[in-house]
Amino acid sequence: MRRKNFRIALDLIMTILLPMLMAYSLIGEKFHEIIGSAMLLLFVTHHILNRKWYGSICKGKQTFIRIFRSLLNLVLLILMILQPVSGILMSRYLYTFIRIKGVSAYAREIHLMIGYWCYILCCIHAGIHLVSFMSRLNTQKKVLISGIWILISVYGIYAFFKRQFPDYMFRKTLFAFFDFSEPRVLFFLDYLSIMALFVLIGYMISNIPKVSKKNSSI
Repeated sequence: MRRKNFRIALDLIMTILLPMLMAYSLIGEKFHEIIGSAMLLLFVTHHILNRKWYGSICKGKQTFIRIFRSLLNLVLLILMILQPVSGILMSRYLYTFIRIKGVSAYAREIHLMIGYWCYILCCIHAGIHLVSFMSRLNTQKKVLISGIWILISVYGIYAFFKRQFPDYMFRKTLFAFFDFSEPRVLFFLDYLSIMALFVLIGYMISNIPKVSKKNSSI
């Protein structure tokens, strides 16, 4: 039970830090590097706690959701390695002792693009694991939470384009722009709604096999 509670606490901390990392200029670049370093440690700890997953990748029946989860996890692993590496190469505060001439500009572009991809994929990853939580709820609570979640996600679609996610993800925009006159709370509300949207997408993807099975039995 203690191990399970520790995992839950770890995942919650990572979830809280994720939108904070996206606000790097708003919270200050030094604080961004500190949070990024903390996220790296949490990510490594997360993988150590779930290390048995690697040994079970090729075992058992390879269903749609298992293949999807495996590919998603492997892509996330690669991106979450590249993200701190590119961040360290362009560091201006914590890792100034590491300098490779002529790479900081390219590292910045990669760091920016990967940051937005990581945000989306981490949310989808969380949504897939939301299934076990939702299955414990009674129908009334499930309907209530789903209704609220869908409403937030609808706004998340608007916020996704308002915050220019596609431009950053596909390198159409190489510099991040922040409105420093905007209240910080509005920035985080937008990013939380985007998080809700892609958590919902992950949850829906995880339920595709169940829906298909139910339809095939009709």
